[in-house]
Amino acid sequence: MAAQSDELFGSFGFADAGKSNRLPYFLANVGHESGGCTITHENLNYSTAARLCAVWPSRFPTEASAQPYVNNPQALANNVYAGRMGNTQPGDGYLYRGRGYIQLTGRDAYTAVGQAAGLDLVNNPDLAAAPENALRVACGFWAWKGLNPVCDTGDFNAVVEKINGGLNGLDDRNAWLAKVQKVLAGESVRDLNAKSTIQAVQQALNSRGYTEVGTADGIWGNNSQKGADRFRKDNNLGGVGNKVDTALLSALGL
Repeated sequence: MAAQSDELFGSFGFADAGKSNRLPYFLANVGHESGGCTITHENLNYSTAARLCAVWPSRFPTEASAQPYVNNPQALANNVYAGRMGNTQPGDGYLYRGRGYIQLTGRDAYTAVGQAAGLDLVNNPDLAAAPENALRVACGFWAWKGLNPVCDTGDFNAVVEKINGGLNGLDDRNAWLAKVQKVLAGESVRDLNAKSTIQAVQQALNSRGYTEVGTADGIWGNNSQKGADRFRKDNNLGGVGNKVDTALLSALGL
C-alpha cells in the first residue's frame, strides 16, 4: 500500500525535489475534509431546522423554510446544490453530493476530477468514495484546482481558499498541518489508546456539557462512549460507535 501511495504521489507531483509544501498541505486538507480519512460521504441528514438555518442561512432564512428538509438528505442536496457547480439536471444536487477524502461536490468537479484521476465519476459517482479510489480522486482534485504551484508559494491560506472559496475550518486545517509535519519529520503523534489521550477527550467532552462521560479517569467505558456518540451526532461528525479516533480529537480541538 505504501509503495502504491508513493507512486501515486509521485505521479501527481508531490515528490518533486524542493517542493516541500505540497504533500503536507495536501494531507492537512484531506485530514480536515475527511475527518482523518474516516468520512467519505457528506452528511446531509440534519435533525433540526435550527441547524439547517445555521449552516445555510441564505438558503433557509427561517426555521419554517428549513423544516421540509429536516431528515431529508436527498431533498436538501437537490435544494442547496441545484443550479450551480455544473448541476443542471433534476437530481444532480444529490447525485453529485460530497464524496471522497476531499468532499468532491458538483457535476463539474466529478467531470474534471474523473478525467484527472482516470475514472468515470459522472456515470459512476460512488467511485469517488470507494476505498480503492478515494486517494486517487483527492489527488485528481488537487491537480484540477492547480494547487501544487500555490503550495510552492508557501501560502497555506491561499491553498485553503482555492479549495473551498474561503477559509472555512482554517483552525482545524492548521492543526492537521502541524500533525502532518510532525509525522513527515518522523516525530511521534498522540497515541489514541493512551490513558492521557482518553482523559483529554473525557475532559473536553465534560467541558462541552457531555457530562454523562463522568470522571476523566482515562478509562473508555460505556458512559464515555455515550457522551462521544452524542457529541458526534450533535456535530454531524459521523463515526457513531467509534472509540477515540482522529476525527473526534480534531473536532474537540485536541
